[in-house]
Amino acid sequence: MRKKSNKAKPSKKSRKKRNWILYIAVVAFSLYIVVTIVNQQIQISNAKTELEELNNKISIQKIKNDELKQVADAVDSDDLDSFSDYIEKVAREDLDYVKNGEVVFINIAGD
Repeated sequence: MRKKSNKAKPSKKSRKKRNWILYIAVVAFSLYIVVTIVNQQIQISNAKTELEELNNKISIQKIKNDELKQVADAVDSDDLDSFSDYIEKVAREDLDYVKNGEVVFINIAGD
């Protein structure tokens, strides 16, 4: 004869309840993973955009540095033509100066 064990088998209701809890936990964890991955992709995209902007600023600054080095070399070598050309360029572009008798036309059409 066999002895009956004192352990009671879980009822069907408690099994269903555990299954639902496990299902809800798995769904919640899956949603958390999806939201985390999407958030990280957005952050990566923003970082790439910022990196591209910074690289553009670096290249612009390098061009300006090269131009300033050329001016400094022109001043050091007493090349007054290059220096006067630079002075004229700065006066025209940055300070909006014009020569005497010169007429400036502005294209308002944007072409």
